[in-house]
Amino acid sequence: MSQDFKEWLDLDIDEIEPRPLSTEQKAKIKKHVLTKGKKNKRFNVRYLAGAALLGISVLSASFITFPAIADQLPFVQRILTYVEEDVLPKKYEDFATVVNQVQSSNGINVMIENAVYDGTNIILTYAIQTDKELGNHPRPEGFINVEPTSGSGGTGSIEKMNDTTYVGVEKVTPLFKGEGPEEVLVQWEPTSFQDFQTNTEVKGNWKFEFTLSQLPTNVQLLDQTSSQDGLTVVMKSLEKSEMAAVLRYNFYVEESVLQNWPFVTVEMSGGKDNLGNVYELNGNGGVSQNEGASNEWRTTIYSIDPNAKSLTFTPQIYYSKGSGELVKVEDMKPVTIQLD
Repeated sequence: MSQDFKEWLDLDIDEIEPRPLSTEQKAKIKKHVLTKGKKNKRFNVRYLAGAALLGISVLSASFITFPAIADQLPFVQRILTYVEEDVLPKKYEDFATVVNQVQSSNGINVMIENAVYDGTNIILTYAIQTDKELGNHPRPEGFINVEPTSGSGGTGSIEKMNDTTYVGVEKVTPLFKGEGPEEVLVQWEPTSFQDFQTNTEVKGNWKFEFTLSQLPTNVQLLDQTSSQDGLTVVMKSLEKSEMAAVLRYNFYVEESVLQNWPFVTVEMSGGKDNLGNVYELNGNGGVSQNEGASNEWRTTIYSIDPNAKSLTFTPQIYYSKGSGELVKVEDMKPVTIQLD
């Protein structure tokens, strides 16, 4: 445990000077209280010293207490200001749930600041403070578990801010049976942080658990179809929230194609709207059935211009014979979706 964190644990809460809240902070408090209704585990700050005796320290704070306490932990202030704009959706902060959980193990303090769940994807931001060298781009060992689900996939990145501070973003796509539930339980237990450049790792015991409610969404049913060389793509639906849109599509591969190419996938590329805006598409993968003949796939588009009337995608076919051997890539004809 770092010296800064030990000093924070000894902090007398009664000595913290109250601070006036800005109009923006008051609005956030109101939003936080009205939307709380979750089963988040809460911890009284006065009992954190007892938790530290067990080797794990946890903080779960509200908007009201956090600004003052954050001054005692400089590394956790405003994580989002250190994240590059193209890494997160533009409206991420507006819709993310405040988590503010801190845990310390083996000299590494980890804090999850906030997270969001849009019905398909979960994104969370966190910070790391340590006096140990973790390299420029370390990675945590330990999957993020989401319940109820049968598994998940995802990506993440950690950027070094200075000699002792790192900022990370994790994006997870759970594999739900059917539609995404209204609420999910997120559990993350990193077992180490690894520096792949030097092939070293720092082990520890960090445990996070919190719930997230799904953002309000509306579903637009689709029926566009595109066929080419024994492969057919069917656009099924576009699930839209104020932060993102998830395109669900199926693709079917004829047996004659699979005989030559046992592994065929279709990803969406070249996303753009009628206003000329170009969007980065985040492939979420999917499920294959009948030995690859039938597939259900998804891709996410963030921060769509509210004035856009249509979106155009280019289905891209990836052919492979297995063992990671990508042999060729072909573009299909672009498909345009009219937005409701």
